[in-house]
Amino acid sequence: MIKAIEGIISKKEPAFVILKTASGVSYGVFVSLFCAARLEKGQNIELNITQIIREDANLLYGFIDVAEQKMFEMLIKLSGIGAATAMAVCSSLSSQSFSSAVINGDATTLQKVPGIGVKTARRIIAELSDAKLITDVSVNEHQNEAMMALESLGFKREKIYKILSECNSNNTADLIKEALKKLS
Repeated sequence: MIKAIEGIISKKEPAFVILKTASGVSYGVFVSLFCAARLEKGQNIELNITQIIREDANLLYGFIDVAEQKMFEMLIKLSGIGAATAMAVCSSLSSQSFSSAVINGDATTLQKVPGIGVKTARRIIAELSDAKLITDVSVNEHQNEAMMALESLGFKREKIYKILSECNSNNTADLIKEALKKLS
């Protein structure tokens, strides 16, 4: 399994690059539009790779941002969402806006992605809202611990997420106390 490739970009298209490694092997790697915007031809770069092996193809998807890679991998695990649709999401939404849309149940944000309609957006929200999406880079460790504690007390994830974004405490205990005051 390929986890990362370091090389020089020998060819660049809007959503595809060819990386030539020091050993002389060139790899074709699909990238999101956000990732492609940060790359230049001739640049030496290391891309984190998600490899998808099918009967008819061995495909490589490259990411500079680890949060974007996690979002892609989370999406391709859903039924009915393929790599092309997952890459379209990565090209249209940042990982933070995607997480926010799923947590807040914002289907209209997901519908802005080409190829995602109302039903698919609702299905993504339904399937990922139960997942531990909050353990994302956008939320620090104290907020994540407070989130899990408040969820175990029976509060709704969407409400907790909104309240925690308004809290100022720096440690888990104080964050939980502050959030409980605001929740009651």
